[in-house]
Formats: sequence, C-alpha cells, structure tokens
Amino acid sequence: MRNAVRIMRPDMRSVNTRSSILFIYLITDLVTVALAFSPMQKTAFLVGFGGLIGGSGACLITPFIASGQRGLDAFYALLPVRRRDMVNGHYLFAVTLGGLLLLNTWLIVIVLHWLRPTLFGADLPILIAFALVGPFMLLMMSSVQYPIVMRIGYEKAPYLIFLPIVAAGLVSGYIAGSSTDLLGPQGVFSARGYPLLGLSLAGGAAVFLVSLLVARRLYGQRDL
Repeated sequence: MRNAVRIMRPDMRSVNTRSSILFIYLITDLVTVALAFSPMQKTAFLVGFGGLIGGSGACLITPFIASGQRGLDAFYALLPVRRRDMVNGHYLFAVTLGGLLLLNTWLIVIVLHWLRPTLFGADLPILIAFALVGPFMLLMMSSVQYPIVMRIGYEKAPYLIFLPIVAAGLVSGYIAGSSTDLLGPQGVFSARGYPLLGLSLAGGAAVFLVSLLVARRLYGQRDL
C-alpha cells in the first residue's frame, strides 16, 4: 500500500500541474451558484454537477498523458517498484479523485442551501444523496479506461480512452430519467429504490475490483 501511495502522489501532482482540479472545481462551483440565483429554470444549477463530473472525468486520464510525454513508464520499470503497485497507485488516484468530487459536491450543496434555503426545501437530503452519482460514474469510467491505457498506452488510442466519459453521461441521464418514472420523484433514493441502490453500489464495487485485477495482468504483460 505504501508503494501505491507513492505512485498516486505523482498522479495528483500531474493533475494540479496540467489542469488544476481545484481550479476546475472553483470555477464550476461559481457557475453553479450563479445558475442557482439566475432567473432560469429552478433546476438549472444541476448543470454545474454535470460540469464537475465532466471535469473530473477528464482529469482521470491526465496522469497517463503526462507519463506518455515524459516516458515515466520506462523510468519506473528501472526502479524497485512492482508493476502491480503501479496499477494500484493509479486506481488509488481514481478513488481519491472520486472522494474529492464527493466532498466538493456536498460542500456546494450545503453552501447553496445556506444562501438560498428555499431552493431545495425538503429535497435537501435527496440532493446530498444524489451527489453519490458523480463519484460512482467516475469510478466506472476508470474501470473501463484504465485496463485499456495500461495495456496499450494513451498515445495509441486517445479517442477510445475518452469514449467512456461520453457513454457514462448518456447512460446516467437515461438511468436518472428511468428511475424517476419507475420509482417516483425520489428515484433510487426512495423506499422502493434503496434495494436497487444497494445492488448498484455492490455491482460497481465488483466491477472496479475486476477492472483492477485485469489491469494488473495487462500491465504485467506490457512491453515497456
């Protein structure tokens, strides 16, 4: 685990150097607050949530872009670091990014509720729970992207790497609409939806774990 943390740190530094995730969150948060006080539709601020997810999704692949440009994979191969620790570090980065997204989303929801209590009303607990969707999508994106990039590298398939971001947006929108139709206004965050929510979280964790194991195997076979 210690080696995985050491690998995760350069991933975080590469994100802050190239795109600054904190800057992305700050700008998106300001846009979200502006939309919440705009004369537009009451739910317009939800666009900000989509921006947070999209920005975080783009940052998922940033460490691999930096690694490809600097030849870090070949450099790490010369160090006494196991390849599985390399993979663990990248996946730990994805989990950390998901945690930052969750905390930022909760923070902006609480700030909006403090500034404009009538915006959410009794729906505040539902919206706080809804914030779990972003990190869940982020981990599913990484589950698809990371085995690919571990095997062939970013340079050989840049568009293939970004397809999961588009797919996740389309699927999440469909699921959100369908869950509201099937389960009521609260969707999966209702008495009828909690079993589905539990199965989704358990299934997501299983997919992430399988992805990690596959990525370890593929990266172990890669010629650096």
